[in-house]
Amino acid sequence: MKQKLQLKSSAVDLTELAVGIVVLGVVVSVGATVLINVRDTNTADTAAWNVSDAAAVGLAEYGNWFTILVIVGIAAVVLSLIFMAFRRPGGGGSTF
Repeated sequence: MKQKLQLKSSAVDLTELAVGIVVLGVVVSVGATVLINVRDTNTADTAAWNVSDAAAVGLAEYGNWFTILVIVGIAAVVLSLIFMAFRRPGGGGSTF
């Protein structure tokens, strides 16, 4: 009698979500630092200063939304776990 080996896969792979959050955090932090340095090295009310100031303000606004994006990502993981728990074992569609 042959035994079938079944590989258990995790319900949800969280590594992609975690790597994405870390990469976004690093990009926003480094980008904000570079833009603030560029803004501070230019004379106020010049085109370069205005552009770098607007970009720094935009990154700061994105940073304000970062917490909400993380919460939405975690909520998506929780909802996928709930839907996977109540999935029908046959995999068939619903019958009406």
